[in-house]
Amino acid sequence: MECTASIIITTFQRPHLLKWGLFSLAQQAMPADFETIVLNDGVEDESEAICKQYEHILNLKYVFTGQRNLDGAIKWRVPGFAINIGAKMSRGKVLILSCAEMFHLNDCIAQLSLPLLSNSKYMGIPIARDDQGGSFLGQLNATGGKFDLNAFYHNYPGLNTKLPFLTSIRREEFFAIGGYDEDFTGIGYDDNDLMIRLVKNGCSYYQTAAAAIHLYHERIWFAMENSPETQYNRNLYYQRQNQVVRNQHREWGRL
Repeated sequence: MECTASIIITTFQRPHLLKWGLFSLAQQAMPADFETIVLNDGVEDESEAICKQYEHILNLKYVFTGQRNLDGAIKWRVPGFAINIGAKMSRGKVLILSCAEMFHLNDCIAQLSLPLLSNSKYMGIPIARDDQGGSFLGQLNATGGKFDLNAFYHNYPGLNTKLPFLTSIRREEFFAIGGYDEDFTGIGYDDNDLMIRLVKNGCSYYQTAAAAIHLYHERIWFAMENSPETQYNRNLYYQRQNQVVRNQHREWGRL
């Protein structure tokens, strides 16, 4: 049965951040009917136990998608693989694409969802900040989340919200372009590729009043910028600029 919104959250060895992301979601007013799907694309850790704490309040389903990491058979996929799996499992008219490290400061799920119910071509984006240095995360850990969040929020630089750290997309628009391109591997360019294809297919960014902060974690992108995997993704991104629909003639979003 269809629901208003599916919140799709990927996590990769970040239970210490996931716990705050889910904590923040549990504080806000949600659309009347919604679901939360958390996809653990790393290894088995505390993520499932954390999700169980919010199973009922967030109508949450936990899915382990990191089978490739078992028995030493490691094939590092981009997070888009997990997002595709979550999208195929979801029931929402609106898909909220997110990640474990997003901390939500207001009723952002409702803010990101409602405009898209009247215009399917919108891509909802938040007003977001980046917790560079980790002082916001430090305050969360020190106080259990009981401090003036908004006072700290304005101390941080803006986050590029045109990448899907936290983005709402109508279900039919995500499926029309074949979701994330599953030929990308490793790290980099998969998010840029998804968003530019949505725009080329007629979608446009819609600025909402949703507010969030991207919690601090080590930024491996910079360390991996010149890796063979990133170079492969960069080349693929430019080679397929004019190909809007991907994953054709194969089943995508498979667990």
